[in-house]
Amino acid sequence: MFAQRLLARREYGVRELHNRLLRKWPGGEQVEQRVSELIDELQAEGVLSDERFAESFIRSRLRRCQGPAKIQAELRRRSVPEAVIALQLERVEAGWAGLAADWLTRQVSPPLDYAAQAKYYRRLTNRGFSHQQALDALASLMDS
Repeated sequence: MFAQRLLARREYGVRELHNRLLRKWPGGEQVEQRVSELIDELQAEGVLSDERFAESFIRSRLRRCQGPAKIQAELRRRSVPEAVIALQLERVEAGWAGLAADWLTRQVSPPLDYAAQAKYYRRLTNRGFSHQQALDALASLMDS
């Protein structure tokens, strides 16, 4: 079965898998109904779960040192429910400012002039870290 082969490779969100299957077999209402039934079966068997997908996705993005805003936006783009996103992001025990500081120390060594600080501040916020997290990371770099 195509859906099981996809799920054997990596986790999928419910909507993401649904859309993927509909792209594979475009058709009428019958195809969409069968895909919905298949999704329901996979969820009942415990093979497909938005919670597990979000947890796996967040872990992979933490390894890439991405911040909570970027992770949340990407999960929303993949149609993961807001409640699941909020719950999984709350469970993250990594300190976001510490993660930003880790990424920053791998990129640059102190001291930084004002222009370099501004550049790395922008890069941190583009990676999904908040204003305060980026400032804390810069401060910890300058203190070391």
